[in-house]
Amino acid sequence: MLVKGVVFYLESDLPSEAKFLLEDFRLAVNEAIRAGLQARVASRNALTKLAYEDFRREHPRMYSQHLVSAFEVAGSALKNHRKRFRKGVTGRIPFVKRLMMKAENQAYKLDRKSGIIDLPIRAGCHVELRLIVGRYHQKYLDDMSLSLGSLTVLPDRVIVAFRKDAPKPFVPESALSLDTNERSLDGVFIEGDGAKAIKAGFPDIAIIQLRHHDRRKRLQKKKAHDRRTSKRLCRREGAREHRRIDYRLHRVANSVLKFAEERKSAIVLEDLKGMRPKRSKELNRRLSSWPRRKLHQIIEYKAQ
Repeated sequence: MLVKGVVFYLESDLPSEAKFLLEDFRLAVNEAIRAGLQARVASRNALTKLAYEDFRREHPRMYSQHLVSAFEVAGSALKNHRKRFRKGVTGRIPFVKRLMMKAENQAYKLDRKSGIIDLPIRAGCHVELRLIVGRYHQKYLDDMSLSLGSLTVLPDRVIVAFRKDAPKPFVPESALSLDTNERSLDGVFIEGDGAKAIKAGFPDIAIIQLRHHDRRKRLQKKKAHDRRTSKRLCRREGAREHRRIDYRLHRVANSVLKFAEERKSAIVLEDLKGMRPKRSKELNRRLSSWPRRKLHQIIEYKAQ
């Protein structure tokens, strides 16, 4: 099952009833976390069996499905706390600070045509949340192959999870092995008994990084007397650099994926962990800004 969370902003502020619901939900989650720590349980089912009846008496005005969702959120926090504890990381007791709530797909209704969410607060009390729907959101609302998942409500926006059945497993008939260099992806395409070399170049990225590095260096010298202005200008220069590099990384990844999809190839990437050479200052700067891991992440998620 593939899940995609889509963020919708609200046309107006949350109704007061919904704000009270968010506060009650946060309180219920934190109470469930404390109960789970005392009883040493971390699953939603165990928390439900342990504290559901007590919570119904303490929160009689909350919709019962929302209580079960509170146990699920508390269970996730407890599991993460347990993982950190096993790794020897002793942190504070989990606590939900920001206002939020989560509702399962049975606990709300979404009109895909009008973009209105009908959210129950308690028996006989419902609120309507009007969403701002753009072209990006409309393609998810119009796609009937996508079913609705959970709903996360925040003070200024909501996150709707859309679910879709996973496609059939990809059966590779060849292999595409890639070596990541500073200016290109060099690799070998293997099919049957034959093999040939391939290359996907991106020489512009190193040039763009050097150009923006020099610009930031000049700005820092020119605005040395005004640190705030220097930081603002360098931040703007860095944002422009990231946008230009991301555009080129996506183009390279798309060309690799198109080649692999047409030939039904499995993509093999190298492990570049632990690359910390201590050489010249200039080479260290180039290697630290080399977006090798980001390129791998883009290829990985697009291949999935």
